[in-house]
Amino acid sequence: MPRIQTKRGVKSALPTTGMLAGELMVTTDQGTLHVATAATTSIPVVPAIDDLTAIGAVAGSTDLLLIHDASEASAQKAKKITFADFKTALSIPPESTDEKFAVVSGGTAGYPWGADGTDGVIRLHSSLSWTLDASNNFVTLSAATIDCGTFA
Repeated sequence: MPRIQTKRGVKSALPTTGMLAGELMVTTDQGTLHVATAATTSIPVVPAIDDLTAIGAVAGSTDLLLIHDASEASAQKAKKITFADFKTALSIPPESTDEKFAVVSGGTAGYPWGADGTDGVIRLHSSLSWTLDASNNFVTLSAATIDCGTFA
C-alpha cells in the first residue's frame, strides 16, 4: 500500500527535488499546504477563485480582508483586518465612496485638497482625464470633447 508522508518547515525551504507524488508539505511560517505531484513538482492547495461566491455588499466592521504581513519574521504572515480598519489605515474616512474627491485648499488625510469629501466633489465624464505632473505637482485636466450646445 502506498504511503503518504507529511513534512513541515518554512516556505523558503520547500523541497524542489526528491518528493514523492502525494506527499503533503505544510509551511509553518505561511500556514499553506502543498502537494507533490512528482519528484520535482508540487502545487499549493488554494481555493479556486472561480468557485468562490461574490459578496453582495461590504459590512465594514465585520467583513475581513486578507493581508500578507511581510514584516512578520517568525509566525503566520497571513493576517486579517476589517474593511473599516483597512480604510482607516489608508486615512479614508468611513463615509467616503469612490466617487468623492475633495478639492478644497488645505487638505485632510485621505482628501488631498479637502476636509471631508463633501466640500468639492469632481466627477469626470468619459471624455475627460486628469494626470499629475510629477515634476511640479500640478494636475492637468484634459478634455477630449467640449460640447457647448447648438444655436437656436
